[in-house]
Amino acid sequence: MTKFPFFDQLPSNVRNELLANAKKMTIPKGMELFGQGDNCSEILFLTDGSVRVYRLHESGQEITLYFLEPLEQCNVNLNSAFTSTPAIGTAVCETEITGFMLPSAIVKQLYTTEPAYQQFVFGLFARRLEGLAGLIEDVRFEKLDHRLMNWLEEQEQNPALITHEKLASHLGTSREVISRLLKEFEHNGIVKLHRGKIEIL
Repeated sequence: MTKFPFFDQLPSNVRNELLANAKKMTIPKGMELFGQGDNCSEILFLTDGSVRVYRLHESGQEITLYFLEPLEQCNVNLNSAFTSTPAIGTAVCETEITGFMLPSAIVKQLYTTEPAYQQFVFGLFARRLEGLAGLIEDVRFEKLDHRLMNWLEEQEQNPALITHEKLASHLGTSREVISRLLKEFEHNGIVKLHRGKIEIL
């Protein structure tokens, strides 16, 4: 908890209350933190690892909304817990994660009384809104092959360890479409395909 940027700006009694109620968690890769439609009663303060947050369509297709990184909080988690409404997406651990869980009532009180935490949360929502606006723009105006190329160019790891199905979920399309585009890229010497990974040439 002490690593979060707002923590040192809180009064000592508030810091002590947070520490007293924080449950340290280590959660394995692949574990679902909450599902779309769940009501969140606890709020995650992530310290290490990565969490994928996605929305599931009734067709069964997924689209990634964002990735939660260390020292961030999940907007879907916050919104559900603060408003007592069902979560609009699902959160799954991309890696093993560590962090702290706190009861929503304590975090809501923190938000109500502490400007430092309010600014932290406002900053989170501003970044997510900007990211989602970009996602909508990409889906509406940019061709899928361009979006796929952009995704490949952004990868720091080569080869990228990802399945066609998972990549389709990130980009909001079907596995068959992604596989076809990647085969075209392979034919043109852009990538080399392996089982469970994509080598970027």
